[in-house]
Amino acid sequence: MKLNAFLEKTWQNHLQFLDLNANFEDKNALDIAQIAILLSADKNNYERYFLLKEFQNIFSLIDLRVDIFGIQHAQVCAINLLKTGFLDKQDLLKALKILEKISKNSLILEFIENLDVKKVDKKAIFESHFKELNSINLELQKLSFTQESKQRLEKTLEKFQNLEFNICVTGIMNSGKSSLLNALLKKDFLGVSNIPETANLTILQYGNSEDAKIYFWNETEWQNILKTSEFSEELKNFAQNLAKDLNISDFIKKETLIKEISLEELKKFSSAQNKLSALIKKIEIQSKLEFLKNNIRIVDTPGLDDIIIQRELVTHEYLKESDFLIHLMNASQSLTQKDMQFLIHCLLNSRLSKFLIVLTKADLLGEKELNEVISYTKQSLKSRLENLDSNLVEKIDFLCVSAKRASDFYKGLASKDEFEKSGMKEFEEYLFNELYSGEKTKIAINAYKKELLLELKNLLAEYEMQNKLIKENEQNFDKENEKLFLEFKAQKQVLERAKEEIKNSILKLENLESGIDNLLLLLAKKLKERLIDELKYLHNKGQKANISRILNITDITVKDGINDILREVKFENLKRIEDLKATLSVKYEFLQEDFESGFEEFKEQISKNIENIFSSEKFSLLRLQITQLVQKKFDFSLETQLNEVIHEGFKSFEMAKFLKELKINQNFFDFLNHKLTHYENSQNQKLQNLENLMKNLKADNTDLSQSYEQNLEKISQLTQLKTELLNAN
Repeated sequence: MKLNAFLEKTWQNHLQFLDLNANFEDKNALDIAQIAILLSADKNNYERYFLLKEFQNIFSLIDLRVDIFGIQHAQVCAINLLKTGFLDKQDLLKALKILEKISKNSLILEFIENLDVKKVDKKAIFESHFKELNSINLELQKLSFTQESKQRLEKTLEKFQNLEFNICVTGIMNSGKSSLLNALLKKDFLGVSNIPETANLTILQYGNSEDAKIYFWNETEWQNILKTSEFSEELKNFAQNLAKDLNISDFIKKETLIKEISLEELKKFSSAQNKLSALIKKIEIQSKLEFLKNNIRIVDTPGLDDIIIQRELVTHEYLKESDFLIHLMNASQSLTQKDMQFLIHCLLNSRLSKFLIVLTKADLLGEKELNEVISYTKQSLKSRLENLDSNLVEKIDFLCVSAKRASDFYKGLASKDEFEKSGMKEFEEYLFNELYSGEKTKIAINAYKKELLLELKNLLAEYEMQNKLIKENEQNFDKENEKLFLEFKAQKQVLERAKEEIKNSILKLENLESGIDNLLLLLAKKLKERLIDELKYLHNKGQKANISRILNITDITVKDGINDILREVKFENLKRIEDLKATLSVKYEFLQEDFESGFEEFKEQISKNIENIFSSEKFSLLRLQITQLVQKKFDFSLETQLNEVIHEGFKSFEMAKFLKELKINQNFFDFLNHKLTHYENSQNQKLQNLENLMKNLKADNTDLSQSYEQNLEKISQLTQLKTELLNAN
């Protein structure tokens, strides 16, 4: 405690003379991992840290010198952000614990564990940011010159108001999924009477009417399912029996068949016991439930152990696009084998920085027993991830919830004290804080600000130009008019040169697909060797192959290897694109703000497109074939077969073709071209406005002084809005 008192006093002393907002003006400049690295620096290791490129990058992001004074300043700023609730304490502790072995940071760990941290409602902050930006948007619409400008602002408003958040919910049978979702929705919406257990991915979203849409596989998708059945006896028998019992052509059409039905009819289609559910790709349910009003969609998944690979892939797609993942486990049943397999899969393959395990039916166990379940789950997962990456377990958070207590309270059957014990309040707070403080919201808010700022500056320039003309003597109207038209004409010529230069520059950029196939062959060899070593070891021990472990080895080897290749491709392409954009922005300064608007979203989409290789059926098919082979008796022929399957599987990825089809550079050209077109249209509009202004100014009935004063008032309003926009954080 003496240490904590000393650190606290030191921190308070720093507050007296440091401007804590300086250098941390953007509170999102650093992520949790970078702040953990920064806080881990001390007198024993700072010299070693100074040499690390990552450490130097951290300081460049916050514009500080890499020296002992810079470290102290940055650390105090970071602790201040933590105390005021802008950093998540538990996330920071997890990151520091991962670094503990290499940085020996037990002192700062102890300090932060005992630090009082202010609670912040991140949903309220997010909504406040958007409310402020929406208000500025509406004010700009009132000040707009043209209908086109107003329409652009209206589209921007609509785009960001419709920002969706996807909550993906998973869990095995009897995990309490329906009960928890009912408690979250504050209504018995997912009762057995209207929505039975389904074998399909089901999406709950807000709608004006309460009904459901059933999406069936189309002919191409169904043929792929049948093709996959050639490699699975179980799936082959299932497909044959299905064809006997159902007239498949009634549901599988060339174009996707969509049936709109009432909720009461849903069990006729989607019940897991109903064979018809195999023909369904997904289900969408609309409801007027209050919880879903905030653009929140709940994705209820059927699980990842589906014999129909394509249905598993649909689930993977939604998991990949989810903003948050919740896995439910019955606290009384602890960690099952299916839970274990699913969690390991998510830890190894998910893009999510973390996700939540909810222990349901928590009212049936005491606090000590619940803590034992959490401890057992963590240790079991770490044991299974041994020799892979046991630190991944730190991505998981745990909460204990009794949906029954919460539901009883909403029905008036339980007291407020009982509700407080349910854990539902903590669950909702956690959920909203995670949804509204993630990367998606940061990107959205920054993009919204940039688009508004661009429109605002254009409006400001137009009003200032008008007043410049009004100030001129009437005798000089024609002369000033001619001068401005010449300026516009010269700028249009520069714009044409920019178009040509961009086109030529894009042609010089090349996708880096050369040599990819050779790298894949080496990766295929590496996978084969790892699997053979595992099988030989098990054979010598007289043990059968553990399918889950075999698939983990496959996933880790393939995905890490391909990610290394793709990471290099992405890095090189985006680096060249960044360099080109920077060069063009300097050379054609008037285009800089157009280029900045939407660029981060463009890069994010490129990253997603590159990662789509893992959502393909080809990778799932390779896993299926490997699973079949490793269950056979181990001998020389098995090694040969495994070698053939892996090499054919890797060849089928067609990575060089895949990268070429990404058209990264073409997409960038389209992005820039769109920006040039936008700028050109805005310039043409300005010319039109200028012509109209000249006509009005020459009219006898025009009150120039009144127009000038009105414009001054609008310039003042825009200047104030600009200040508000720049300060919005």
